[in-house]
Amino acid sequence: MLLLRSARVVSPPDQLDAICDLRVVDGRVAEIGVDLPAGDSKVIDCRGRAVLPAFVDLVAELPDPGMSWREDLRSGSLAAAAGGFATVLVSPVNDPVLDQGALAQGLVQRGRGAPGARLLMAGALTMGLDGAELAEIGSLLDEGCVAISDGGRATKDLSILRNALEYARPFGAPVLLRPGIPALESRGCMHEGAVSMQIGLRGIPAASEEVGLAAIIALLRLTGGRVHISHLSTERSVTLLSQARAEGLSITASVAARSLVLTDEQVSLSGYSSATRLLPPLRPESDRRALCRALADGLLDCVSSDHQPWTRVEKEVEFERCEPGAVGFESAFAATLTALEGDLPLVARVLACRPAQILGREVGIRVGAPADLVVVDPNVQRPVGPPRYSRGVNEPLRGQALRGRVELTIVDGVVRHSLTDRPTTR
Repeated sequence: MLLLRSARVVSPPDQLDAICDLRVVDGRVAEIGVDLPAGDSKVIDCRGRAVLPAFVDLVAELPDPGMSWREDLRSGSLAAAAGGFATVLVSPVNDPVLDQGALAQGLVQRGRGAPGARLLMAGALTMGLDGAELAEIGSLLDEGCVAISDGGRATKDLSILRNALEYARPFGAPVLLRPGIPALESRGCMHEGAVSMQIGLRGIPAASEEVGLAAIIALLRLTGGRVHISHLSTERSVTLLSQARAEGLSITASVAARSLVLTDEQVSLSGYSSATRLLPPLRPESDRRALCRALADGLLDCVSSDHQPWTRVEKEVEFERCEPGAVGFESAFAATLTALEGDLPLVARVLACRPAQILGREVGIRVGAPADLVVVDPNVQRPVGPPRYSRGVNEPLRGQALRGRVELTIVDGVVRHSLTDRPTTR
């Protein structure tokens, strides 16, 4: 039993935002009140801290099996718990790709036994994620996958995407897609704009995402079903999303936490750090501000870690040649809290409540609810350091002074991370 004492408890679904005590018994919230007796509970002093529903992540790569030197399920789940995540939807980017039901059963079982955050699996949209042939979507969902994903690889063939949306519709599972036009992205390595011209790097135009999103919306209008845009990064994309929602289309979207605080200028300011080589790339300040406004207004649903770990072998090469992507689990909360100016109810909504709803799960802090909780210090400000648990080295937020720190993560009533833990996976 645990007793969280004198915390600011914030749970938007329950219209709860108050200083109170919270008792956890047998994996569930047993009591919420003031000056609860300690009894046999282990008491955790939370004065000056806040308790939120633990976070849910929709966009993360844990490439195990096949590329476990980048990250395995154990290290990834511990890194996620260190970031306050209780639940992570894992991308199908593995070797072999998770594109067949026979592969899903064992991986789903391994995810359930992870020592940190619980891991749910997304099956592949196409065989090998190469965009040429539909994966075994029905079999993947039957074997325990909870979503279908393109793995962040924009689909080249729109006829294949149309067939995938039509096939997935009866199952009701969300289909995660990154909008983009591969031909417009193939030679670029950062946002195409004033900064890329000044520093002499080939750019990726914002039009790649916006045209890709327009195509996805048109196909969704044609086929029905549910789509989640896994990487939204421009102001015009927000406008397209809003228009699609106004039509009644079932479309949601997330933004990477780092995109809420960093801009394309970071490529230059960092001395061409390969950690800033991302896809979609970091955008200008006008887009960053628009993304923050869209979250506050409810036009944009949620924030993801967009965790893509790479080792020094893949990252410590020339900027244009390195693999795109960055770690994100351990810095996502601080980036989100900083960008949203300390608004804890909004942070709880975009990091926990909305992503859980997209997966068909309910989160909240109420008597009888599963005890998925995160204790945070919303006032501390400190520079981001290297990842403590992830095997990835590519943290673009390193050195940035951000607000907020995760101190304790509880999953099903069990402490899965404490700030005093010492990493054992690196």
